[in-house]
Amino acid sequence: MFGKFARSCITFLTGIVCLALLVLPQILDKDLLFDRAVGYTFYSQSESSQAMITLAAPSEALKVKRSLASVTGESARYLSEEEAFAQVEKYDGKFVFSESAAEVTNYYFYSARLGGGVELYGQRVNLHVAVRGEEASVGCPLVFGGY
Repeated sequence: MFGKFARSCITFLTGIVCLALLVLPQILDKDLLFDRAVGYTFYSQSESSQAMITLAAPSEALKVKRSLASVTGESARYLSEEEAFAQVEKYDGKFVFSESAAEVTNYYFYSARLGGGVELYGQRVNLHVAVRGEEASVGCPLVFGGY
């Protein structure tokens, strides 16, 4: 009798460990991409501008990101363009091209460390810095919405 109970317990505990091994990496893999921003935006359910947009304050950003299913992108807002470009340097982003429109200058980069990305004008990009005045946003793969 004790043998059956022990085997059942071992089977149950093995199942719990297997489940934890499946779920834990997904939770741990959801760290913030960008450091010390004044605001965060997360994109989910689509890799285009049709994505669901969720805003978060810095103090809640990690909790919000981990609560979202199928995060497809992330952006962060900074009070200076230097802080935004420091995030590109963190990922060894290589400059691809830039463009300007409506008082915003957009810089597009590719980082092999991040992988993936989207194709713009025939070029693969996965980091985007949008600069308006003194402020800037950095996004992966792109910054969507207002900036």
